Amino acid sequence: MIDIPEFVNREKEKRELKAILSGRPNFVYFVYGPINSGKTALLMKVIEELPDDYVVFYINFRWRDVQTINDLIRVLFKVKRGKVSEETKEFIKEVLKGGVKVLHKLKGIPIPENMFDLLFRRADKVEDIFAYLEEYFEEIREEGYQPVLILDEMQTIKDVINATGQSVLKGLFNFLIGMTKERHLCHSLCATSDCLFIEDVYSNARLEGRAKYLLVDDFDRETAFRVYEEFGFEDKELVWDYIGGKIGDIISLFEEKKRGLNEKEALERMLKDQVAKLRDFLEAVEEGEKGKIRENEVKEALERLKEGEIQSVKIPRRVRRFLIEENIIFYNPVEGTVRPQSRLLWKAIKELV
Repeated sequence: MIDIPEFVNREKEKRELKAILSGRPNFVYFVYGPINSGKTALLMKVIEELPDDYVVFYINFRWRDVQTINDLIRVLFKVKRGKVSEETKEFIKEVLKGGVKVLHKLKGIPIPENMFDLLFRRADKVEDIFAYLEEYFEEIREEGYQPVLILDEMQTIKDVINATGQSVLKGLFNFLIGMTKERHLCHSLCATSDCLFIEDVYSNARLEGRAKYLLVDDFDRETAFRVYEEFGFEDKELVWDYIGGKIGDIISLFEEKKRGLNEKEALERMLKDQVAKLRDFLEAVEEGEKGKIRENEVKEALERLKEGEIQSVKIPRRVRRFLIEENIIFYNPVEGTVRPQSRLLWKAIKELV
């Protein structure tokens, strides 16, 4: 049996990201796209292939419970205990002696225990965290390396506030702008599958002219057919009709086939499951379990989505935001379009609504 490929064709996006990282930091880049489109896998592959003079700090907020400043500090930093230098400059030299590639394996930014404890004691002053990071990245640059900060699923910290009631995210954006647009010190990549978050970011006046957006979308037909080859699929037209180019569904089909089903049987099972989930969702709306949204509003929106990708204004903003939150539709605020989150869901909508 063919194994799942370690990395699936993303050459165009890889080239674009590498080109961005090869120049000096000028913008905050937001990497966004539909759920299960392979954003994190792409970032991991790019990190793996960067030259040795890059120091990458990858922070993934997924499945991390970040509700307070202290939670944020715990996620951001990896405490180095024992006998280490307390001076930032000397500490960074010690860390770099272990080899730059070692840093790629850390779940946080290395920090001496005493500095970590200090930040905890002064957690009401968020600027202390960013001041420390600025000094940290500056020292890395002086050592001849290029720092890269990657924040994955950063929308999960959007509700965290500091002691004065201000959004930590606002301070983080200001910091990232300072590190890129103003000081050209550290590349900053922010990844998310939350398109409501991207909408809020895209309309943020503070970020205008300071941020750019990289869409990691489902594969187009030509690319998808090449990927099908890697997975050993036989009836490519049939597979495309059911699941299109969504890598998550491609892997699901592969797993179904491992259970002994042929492609048609596996695809029908996947569609049946999707229809059942959509039916349950509509029943929950009808019975008022989803709040004040009305069933007829949802069905009217789904009726429009039978066309596939449409202009977002065709669905009222309140209904659109609800369907985005429920992972029914993917909204691209940069292009002003909406569509079902997957081709499989699109087929379920056409069958059920």
